Amino acid sequence: MSSTPAKKAGILVVGGGIMGASIAKAAAHLCDPLEAPLVLLEKAELGAGSTGRSGAILRCFYSDEALVRLAHDSLREWSMFESLVGRSIGFERQGVLTIGGPRTSGTRELVERNAALLVACGVEAELLRGAEARRRFGVQVDDAAVCCHEPAGAGVDPLRACESFAALAREAGAVTRLGARVLELVREGDRIVRVRTSEGDWIADQVVVAAGPWAGPLLAEVGVEAGLRVVRPEQYAIAQPPRPAPEAVEALSTIADAGMERWSSSRVVAMRAAHPVLLDLEGGAYARCEGHAGRTRVGAMDHVRDETVSDPDCVDEGVGEGFRRWARARLVERLPEYECQGEREAFVGLYTLSPDGQPLLGRAPGFSNLFVAVGFSGHGFKLAPGVGAGMAQLLAGEPCTAFDARFFDPARFAAGAAKAGSFGL
Repeated sequence: MSSTPAKKAGILVVGGGIMGASIAKAAAHLCDPLEAPLVLLEKAELGAGSTGRSGAILRCFYSDEALVRLAHDSLREWSMFESLVGRSIGFERQGVLTIGGPRTSGTRELVERNAALLVACGVEAELLRGAEARRRFGVQVDDAAVCCHEPAGAGVDPLRACESFAALAREAGAVTRLGARVLELVREGDRIVRVRTSEGDWIADQVVVAAGPWAGPLLAEVGVEAGLRVVRPEQYAIAQPPRPAPEAVEALSTIADAGMERWSSSRVVAMRAAHPVLLDLEGGAYARCEGHAGRTRVGAMDHVRDETVSDPDCVDEGVGEGFRRWARARLVERLPEYECQGEREAFVGLYTLSPDGQPLLGRAPGFSNLFVAVGFSGHGFKLAPGVGAGMAQLLAGEPCTAFDARFFDPARFAAGAAKAGSFGL
């Protein structure tokens, strides 16, 4: 045990990805910034885990009303962020097109059902037949296909967004401690009484674990079995087709902040999106033009081929030739103009899967001061603003209006209420 006196925090957030940063931003005001501030602990850099590898697609296409409404409310905040806050997060309003077709059973019905749900929840969405989708977007689909188009769908630069949320948390009185690895949560009864880190011990009134792939073992040590599994989805990036000259977008980061050194440029050059984000349920792939990186990212729509990661600190970064060929073929099938485009790079992501494919949000079972925001299963980034707002409400002891707390209750597996899930559809 360290001989150095433990430091005091009002709320201790473990994990500096987009969820930890969003929770810190939303909850910083609950703490005394001088006596017991909200403290965000991150073992490396902000966004160094799943967040920095995220496609950061912002869409509302879901099968559950609770997810549609949370995604819709979050998209509203994402869309207003730059103008309200004055910080650039690389927001791109490119639209999202979800494709269901005759080759894959059930996908047309899923698209039709979800499109109707989106409209019922107030989301701007339209159902297109195959010929109309070809005419409007140049995407090659069968006449029997159906597509759900979300014109407000978008994407952001995930690292810039994470940095910006953390910067706003600091402006509200929070403290971010980078390079502080959490080693142990110390439990007494129904409370976490001490958090041991590589930089000494902390005592906090409330503790939030939002540590992504590192959350499972940390929680298991204090008796919280969340059923989490970490996988490494392979990702493929290809050069975007030629388009008019890149758009020069004003960088809105006008507030000096030591955490924003990476984004010190006065202007951000972003390529105009060549097409909407494609969620190809029939072909099993997704594709997003990433203006901040000047590339198009392609990945799989499910986790079937993803390898399990036993230690997220030791991830195999290699991407197989088979996946590269598969990803390119799926993209070229829908958009033949990619046929002659060069490969940009290939890399892997990190997804933390829950048993039903949905996140665990709220108080950990059996605890009075331990909260979790984990298990986003590869589709959580878009939900971050609403997750932060809802977790702040729970931490304050208020009714949770930002999301359906029962739907995301961490105790749902023990109660047998959870259903089997997949890629958050």
